[in-house]
Amino acid sequence: MGDVVKKEINNQDKKPVFITQNPLMVELLEKVKLISRTNATVLITGENGTGKEVIAQLLHYFGSRSDEDMVAVNCGAIPSDLVESELFGHEKGAFTGAHEKKAGCFEQAHGGTLFLDEVGEMPKSIQVKLLRAVELGSFRRVGGKKEIDVDISLISATNKILIDQVKSGSFREDLFFRLNVVELYVPPLRHRKEDIPLLVEFYKNFFCERYYIENIEFTDECLEIFKSYDWPGNVRELKNIVERSVVLSKGETVDMDAIPSHIHRGENIYPVCTGNPNHNIMQIPIGTSLEEIERKVIDHTLSSVDNNKTEAAKILGCSRKTLHNKLDKYKKMTERNAQAVGND
Repeated sequence: MGDVVKKEINNQDKKPVFITQNPLMVELLEKVKLISRTNATVLITGENGTGKEVIAQLLHYFGSRSDEDMVAVNCGAIPSDLVESELFGHEKGAFTGAHEKKAGCFEQAHGGTLFLDEVGEMPKSIQVKLLRAVELGSFRRVGGKKEIDVDISLISATNKILIDQVKSGSFREDLFFRLNVVELYVPPLRHRKEDIPLLVEFYKNFFCERYYIENIEFTDECLEIFKSYDWPGNVRELKNIVERSVVLSKGETVDMDAIPSHIHRGENIYPVCTGNPNHNIMQIPIGTSLEEIERKVIDHTLSSVDNNKTEAAKILGCSRKTLHNKLDKYKKMTERNAQAVGND
């Protein structure tokens, strides 16, 4: 029936943890505290594995609704023919298999927070109904005639560029603007590599405790390799690698033998010269392909202008459309590489 996860987060529960010392991320977390004082609709954007759901949990935790439920639903994990039922519920007999009345996610989140993860995967046929429910605060169950009123705080998240989906016609423009009242962009791990040692330490301690392993340490060599790798899977990938390394460790230290070979292949690629206060110098090793150089120059330029694609296109001397095409190409390449790694 779809990957629907219901969570209760209140003041007695453990506070969601977001590990960072990156200035932009610290600023983002301050924005989270400000926004949480209101009932503003929030759209969280960023790549897979960056921690968008944790940001949503923090918004709920710091908000006035923290004593109520937070209901999270992965829009991309629900079969298209069941999305409406999962969101709005259904009446008994509304369709084949509807043997009893069911409350949907909007009803379950009444008084609390509804988190729509991967909202960019929402079928076009459901988007107009979602828009109506968000604007009016009411809806009808599938097969129902009665309007049901709800009071929710709405948070959405996506790893897609929704404005591009609007232009292509796969996402409604009016829904985009309704969801995008306040946007919070979570940068990828490769743009906040100073967080890597903190994250490694945090997850190392977590998994040592989980598996009853005496405290172990990662060698400096391992940490340097981690900092030179791009982490296409972001924090989620780092967490998995730390878990694997802890499990495979043979002594008191984690050495290179416990690190997957594909991490090694990212060693010393595009180290950024951080001696410059503006971080506007890159060192590129001899032998690097032109395609990889272009990719990293684009990536670093976007980072320097806080992901403003119009400004980045001006700096790079190309049109915004050309920049989008290149980003789309590199994203597909990253996804293919990550999939290939996962199949090793």
